[in-house]
Amino acid sequence: MPSTGQKTKKSTGDRSRESFPAAELFINSVPSILIGIDDRGCINRWNRAAAETFGLEEAEVLHKPLSHCGIRWLNSEIDAKIADLLRSQGRLVWDGVQFEKAGAPRLLGMTVTWIKVPHSRRGELLIVGSDITLRKRTEDELRAKTAFFEAQIQATIDGMLVVDENGNILLHNERVAEIFEIPPKLFQTRDDNLVLKHVVGQVVDPSRFLERVKYLYSHRQEKGRDEIKLRNGRVLDRYSSPVFGPDGHYYGRIWSFHDITERKHSENALRQLSVAVEQSPVSVIITDLEGNITYVNRRFTECTGYSYEEVIGRNPRLLKSEDTTSEEHRQLWQTILRGEEWRGELRNKKKNGDLYWESVVISPIRNRAGETSHFLAVKEDITDRKIAESHSRQAQKLEAIGQLAAGIAHEINTPIQFVGDNLRFIKDSWAGLESLISLCESLQGNTLTADALQQLRRILRDSDSAYLRSEIPRALDQSLDGTSRVAKIVRAMKEFSHPGSDEAQPADINQAILTTLTVSRNEWKYVAELETSLQPNLQMVPCHLGELNQVFLNLLINSAHALAEVVGDGSQKKGKITIRTTQDLQFTTISVQDTGAGIRQEIQSRIFDPFFTTKGVGRGTGQGLSLAYNSIVKKHGGKIWFESEAGKGTTFFIQLPTAGEAASHVETNPVRR
Repeated sequence: MPSTGQKTKKSTGDRSRESFPAAELFINSVPSILIGIDDRGCINRWNRAAAETFGLEEAEVLHKPLSHCGIRWLNSEIDAKIADLLRSQGRLVWDGVQFEKAGAPRLLGMTVTWIKVPHSRRGELLIVGSDITLRKRTEDELRAKTAFFEAQIQATIDGMLVVDENGNILLHNERVAEIFEIPPKLFQTRDDNLVLKHVVGQVVDPSRFLERVKYLYSHRQEKGRDEIKLRNGRVLDRYSSPVFGPDGHYYGRIWSFHDITERKHSENALRQLSVAVEQSPVSVIITDLEGNITYVNRRFTECTGYSYEEVIGRNPRLLKSEDTTSEEHRQLWQTILRGEEWRGELRNKKKNGDLYWESVVISPIRNRAGETSHFLAVKEDITDRKIAESHSRQAQKLEAIGQLAAGIAHEINTPIQFVGDNLRFIKDSWAGLESLISLCESLQGNTLTADALQQLRRILRDSDSAYLRSEIPRALDQSLDGTSRVAKIVRAMKEFSHPGSDEAQPADINQAILTTLTVSRNEWKYVAELETSLQPNLQMVPCHLGELNQVFLNLLINSAHALAEVVGDGSQKKGKITIRTTQDLQFTTISVQDTGAGIRQEIQSRIFDPFFTTKGVGRGTGQGLSLAYNSIVKKHGGKIWFESEAGKGTTFFIQLPTAGEAASHVETNPVRR
């Protein structure tokens, strides 16, 4: 740099500025950066825009190389680029030149051009540019937003179409092409009218479709939403929204098409289900996880007497009667809170206090995440059925007693007959004994005369006293035994036919079996040898004894009938019936085994069906095993099943909870092979 005051040879640029003051004024008024580089690579022109951009006045940079003028360049190739252009006298457009200002990086966009100085062999490089930091940042943000917007449009499950203010297609995704089956070549035209013409041919109501489109295009401020039905059965939710800039300028419109076919089908199915539930002949209750009622159907209100408004928000325990114990209620809740289904029968109470029976199934309702959100209870009023079952059980018992009546009469008749014979024998013997007693009474206080002695001898001879002395005690013993046998049968009949109570009571299972054997003896004694293997000291089992006696009787009679088919009635050869009992901490098991013909394979699955019987006409109603299954499984919470082999016999098993609690598993397939 020349020192201050030192005269230097003026450059062409200096002379140009002195010669053209108006041009210099013009150059400083230009908003773009104007920088001149002479053929030596030094700055000879620096306008006001350059000074403001770089924060350096003209005096600070004149006659200095561009790379050493005080600008903090972040591009190391500045010197090389300028030197190359001075040699080649070419032109360069360079965006993204980096420099630092006030400690922050900035971007410069510039065009460098070689200019030949008029009337001279010399020339210079003219740099024209501007700070594009903000523009670049805006462009980057716009590109990022555009890329994100395009990615979002492509990723959405909805069909998307973006048009500009003139109706030209700016953007679309593959989903809209898929929904309307639009060929790719139509989108290449960018003409919305061609696409619209193709789409109209697929909608059910084209006139309404077009009318809505035209309306929204002519009313730019409005949004629109409606449903479109396609000829292929799809239903679309169409939504359209205008796009306005911050300045209120209208840029176009976005159309979206959401496929709601499945939702519409679900809504239709839900409406149908809602009608079905509302008109269902069974009560339906939905509760939240705390047990608060959120819904009941019409049948519930008819059955209980409570109105919809009276029960919403309340707990179903308002129906609980004294017949449902707290333990049963606790087990119910434990089951459904584990996510399992609960089934059972409850005796509930109506609003007016009347008691009624319900068959109840309570299931968890799960959301899409698989979590339980509500509970659903489906309940059927089975009061009439319970009454009918009670009558049926009583009728079955009466039928069984009717079947046993002749046998019981025979069993009682035999001891009664020999008791009567013995009594007549004792009565006939009394005449001789009475004469002997009278003679003895007349001789009291008198001397025994020869006549009296002879009379005594005659009476003893006529009454056969030796015979009476031996036979009368035997007759009395036989009579006592006969009356004891009759008493035993009568006692067994009383125990067997005892009505019991609605509540399970502890009972001796072994004694119940022996009682049933006594009353049914005439049914099996002619066809079977009976063997019992009863576990001693059996713990009392809570049960409904009357029903259990009926079950034992049905199984015994079935075994006897099965043996009769094999050995024949009155045959000298007999089959065998074996009854066993065993007990552990959980269950008491009873088995009834016979050596009959067994149950045919093809009918085994029907054995417990109501009214199904393998017996001939008049020998059974088909209710016995069905009632046995209901009693053991449903009422006692136990299990009943059988094993059978053709030609070898059948064994029925009954398993009762020893402690009286419901079994953890109810046998769903009561046939075991």
